[in-house]
Amino acid sequence: MPKVLLSTPCQPYPTHAWNDSLTDVMSQRFTKGQDIFTMSGHQHCFGSHLIAQNLSVPSVFLEYPTWEGFEDEARKGYDYVGISFFPTCMEIVLDMCKTVRRLSPSSQIVLGHYGALAFDAAFPEDFKREHADHVCIGEGVGFFRELLGEPVMAPVRQSHMPKCSFSLPWLDYYAKGMQGFTVAGLGCPSGCDFCSTTQMHGNAWVQLATPQQIFQELKRAFREDPDLQQMAIYDEDLFKHKEFVTELRELIENDEEMGLRRLDFFALGSVESLSQYDWDEIARTGLGTIFIGLESKFAPDRGYQKRSGDARETFTELQRRGITIIGGWMCGFDFHDRVNVFDDLDYFISLEPTSHQLTKVTAFPGTPLWERLKEEGRLREIPWEDVNFYGGGFKHKNFEDHEIMEILLHGYRKSYETHGPTLMRQLKVELNGYEYCRASQNQALRERRAERHREHCEQLYPLIRACEHFAPNGIVRRKIRQMEERYLKNFGQPSSALKAQSAYILAKAFQEKARESLLPRNREPRQEPFKKYLYSGRAPVGDESPYRVVYPNRDQDWSYRLDRAWMDLKLGAMGQAFKALDAIDQLRGRQLTRTSGAQPRTRL
Repeated sequence: MPKVLLSTPCQPYPTHAWNDSLTDVMSQRFTKGQDIFTMSGHQHCFGSHLIAQNLSVPSVFLEYPTWEGFEDEARKGYDYVGISFFPTCMEIVLDMCKTVRRLSPSSQIVLGHYGALAFDAAFPEDFKREHADHVCIGEGVGFFRELLGEPVMAPVRQSHMPKCSFSLPWLDYYAKGMQGFTVAGLGCPSGCDFCSTTQMHGNAWVQLATPQQIFQELKRAFREDPDLQQMAIYDEDLFKHKEFVTELRELIENDEEMGLRRLDFFALGSVESLSQYDWDEIARTGLGTIFIGLESKFAPDRGYQKRSGDARETFTELQRRGITIIGGWMCGFDFHDRVNVFDDLDYFISLEPTSHQLTKVTAFPGTPLWERLKEEGRLREIPWEDVNFYGGGFKHKNFEDHEIMEILLHGYRKSYETHGPTLMRQLKVELNGYEYCRASQNQALRERRAERHREHCEQLYPLIRACEHFAPNGIVRRKIRQMEERYLKNFGQPSSALKAQSAYILAKAFQEKARESLLPRNREPRQEPFKKYLYSGRAPVGDESPYRVVYPNRDQDWSYRLDRAWMDLKLGAMGQAFKALDAIDQLRGRQLTRTSGAQPRTRL
């Protein structure tokens, strides 16, 4: 029976432009530049999990391995060693290929993900044959099934994907996973020239799950984990597929067990695809957060059809209904100059995205943009570790690289100084959603989704005092105070437990402000723990997890174990104290404002 080893690149990883962690999208992009309210998060590498779940042979997946851990596993003589990676880790992966060739010469090496697209485009054939036996450009489950001689078109299974988390690091650095993950489809037919996803799948959409399968996985995940905040339904533009979304909406809206009260999900979408729907129809799907890559207000006139439509109306109507938005903007298009780029950026900030991704237009190897710039002689040689959202990699028509980086930093600062921290923007949108749904004629919105927004508002309330005290300026401070007035108008006075949480968080914020002045967090960018997932190769029975996870280094890592034990003890004690305060409030006859543990839980 063939043996399969899957792996991500070995740590330590190169950092992004401002010494940010490669694996922490919250501090690196989504909440960047927000002082002590810059959040942190941990991610998982779901593509390899999806492959491992759909093979009929046992497999091992090493997520964020050390070099020692990878070498120990490579010595076991696997038939196939698959490495999934981003281009920025190219040098690490090339060394891993050499290691496999040395320690297990009979193993066949398979390279995948966006790094494989770059590898295939950037290197000559002899070099590629020296380092890898197969390059997977496209959907990985079918690719591996074909290698192993298994039925390529067999149904795709996916469940129990590891959960991600997002938190303020000074409240809980090792926060418990709160966002699950499932995949609807891969690829995007919109054909943007800078997009690796489009190129990976040949401008096509590859459906991996039905609406019924997605719905059942959502229910399983929320049923098994009462603390789960949200599920991510991965698809490059989910709302482009109207029949799919309509069927999913009907399943969620009509579900009596959880429905709109619990089934909250994150998705990617576009201004163009969202314009197919009535705005209430989108709210009735259960959508809680959406990533919209606006990229530029000039993009629709430059051939980027996915960006066509009224972006301001889209942002306004979604946030009015309680849907938070991660907005994407890019700097350095050929049509950008030193005047219109600031007009473009100001327009983006005026849309008030809940969180943001401001990046440089980058020519990723293998994309149509890279091919065009190569023909024009505009590509620049940069280290592989800089081939990321801030690398660029080509000569811009109207800017030097340092100018673009300064514009991006200016954008992050201006967004924070105009709208405040993401956590308070989220509270504003949740208040919008509660007020809108409570007044809605639709029963599901009025009775179910409104309650979800109430719960989210109560989870975020304890952060108000800290955010107000350390606001970047008086404008933001005033906005936060106005939000607190809205909260009190809708929900009345907070419980004693919420007041105690608020005081605790304010004290921790003072502590973090002092610590940050002496030891900035990005001096030591986050590195993820090494995890080893063991897949049996058989189909799970019922709701059984398809894998077992081992932490190879954690048994020896006493500092982590002590830190985690102390945090669990502290949060447990605080949780009991807050429950006692709630009980006292009830005895006094006060309306109870529900609490959800020792500290607020936040979504993406």
